[in-house]
Amino acid sequence: MKRFVISCALVLLMTGAAQAQVREPAGPDSTLAALVAELGTNNPEIAAARREVDMRSARIAPAGTPPDPTLSIGYMSGFARPPFFPSSATPNAFRQVGVSQEIPYPGKLSLRSRIAAIDADAARWSVEDTRLQLAAELKAMYFEYQFASRSLDIVRRNREVLDQFRQIAESRFSVGQAIQQDVLKAQLEISGLIERTTVLERQRDALRARINGLLYREPDAPLNPELPFATLPLPMDAAALRAQALERYPALKRDEQQITKAQQQLSLARKEYLPDFGINVTAQQAPGDMPWMYGVDFMVKVPIFWQRRQRPMVAEAAAGLEAGRRVRDTTVARAGAMVGELHVNATSARRLMDLYSGSVLPQARLTLESSRAAYEVGTIDFLTLLTSVTAVLDNEIALQEQIAQYRQALARLEALVGTELIR
Repeated sequence: MKRFVISCALVLLMTGAAQAQVREPAGPDSTLAALVAELGTNNPEIAAARREVDMRSARIAPAGTPPDPTLSIGYMSGFARPPFFPSSATPNAFRQVGVSQEIPYPGKLSLRSRIAAIDADAARWSVEDTRLQLAAELKAMYFEYQFASRSLDIVRRNREVLDQFRQIAESRFSVGQAIQQDVLKAQLEISGLIERTTVLERQRDALRARINGLLYREPDAPLNPELPFATLPLPMDAAALRAQALERYPALKRDEQQITKAQQQLSLARKEYLPDFGINVTAQQAPGDMPWMYGVDFMVKVPIFWQRRQRPMVAEAAAGLEAGRRVRDTTVARAGAMVGELHVNATSARRLMDLYSGSVLPQARLTLESSRAAYEVGTIDFLTLLTSVTAVLDNEIALQEQIAQYRQALARLEALVGTELIR
């Protein structure tokens, strides 16, 4: 009977991980891709970034529109006469109607319109960068949530196994075939797993709340930890990934647009040295039988304060251009470093996954099977058997941890290289 219980416990221990991998999806979500799509639809930060694009796009037309004309109506007469009603008794009184229009120097309006359009394009790249970053964060947190859920299943399964071994130790102790230390050690290990279960439950619930926050859901909304998805192999080497990041990274595209915008702003600042023009057309009528008279004035705005106005504007635009280039260089350096780091993380996690699944975990399970057989015939003590059980538990959790870290590295690479690696 004892051998049957031990065998059942080992079957539970060695097949539980495989059963956890093939559980049917449950809950409101169908796939991980559906979760990412929900993020793009509901996340407030992405929605705010899109409205920022709308706001900047609305500035394009006004930026290239000439100033509004000015309409004026005037009257000149003596102080004793009411306005706009000249009398023939006041020979010098007259009515006046005029319209004036300011005309910017040729090229200024087109530059302002171009600057506004480039600013809107930069905002669009910011939206894409925000979307990819949040999608990567969502996937990374989901894989951590999945790791916590799977680890919780492993710990609970091992707790059941240890509880069965504890019962065996108690029964053997009752008949004098084991010592009390075996029972106490089993109880201590079970208490440790209870503590570990509590920590993992807290970690899982916190991650679920954070994920639901990204999706703009209620914090305690249910979340299936086994959503289906496809994982592509780690592509290329680090150098090729860095080249791909330089070509597709949205933040870099945004910085390049900001540099182009700064170049146009510098051109506009230099054009401010050139004068703007104005034209004024007026019509006047004196009292009596005097006919309407017309006048046209042509005006030039002379930038006589260029040292205090235009020259600082050029200096400001030049500094902004240099700052934009430095920001772009910083983004390039940071992207290259992040790609290299994530590539190393993914590569090492992949190797450790193969190591745990190919040799370490099978060897731990074989050791446990050997320890079980030796314990049945009394050649080893209970503590050795317990150590073998703990080794299987630790290695199963370590395997799940490396799987999560590998997938997290791929998810974060997506935001840099612009290629979907987890679908």
